[in-house]
Amino acid sequence: MTQTINLKVYSQLVAEVTPKVIETEDEYEQFLAVAERLTFKQTQTPEESALYDLVTMLVETYESQHYPIEQSSPVEILLHIIESSGIDLADLAEIFGSSDTLNQVLSGQKPIDKSQAQALGDKFKLSPQIFVVR
Repeated sequence: MTQTINLKVYSQLVAEVTPKVIETEDEYEQFLAVAERLTFKQTQTPEESALYDLVTMLVETYESQHYPIEQSSPVEILLHIIESSGIDLADLAEIFGSSDTLNQVLSGQKPIDKSQAQALGDKFKLSPQIFVVR
């Protein structure tokens, strides 16, 4: 179901961020910070969700051109998310069933299974596919 957005509120958010095609590393870092802030916000308004979708598309386009995802393993992606978000590992341990299992995954001793990938995707609002070995 598509949520209705308040165009005035959305316009104000867009004016604050001023989304555009990302051309430099500095612009990438700025838009990545916006995307991460919105990703880890407890609840998003429909307007924030629409802005998140737009900014994420810009960031993903830049990353696909400059940092192909194929070069990162699911564990590397998860480690980056942990590092950039400051998320508490105890929150992730619940997804993996225990701290021991989480540590085994993070150290590369165990792969992320499909149910864990789905839970990570749900938690971080990302495709679970990025957490699955290709």
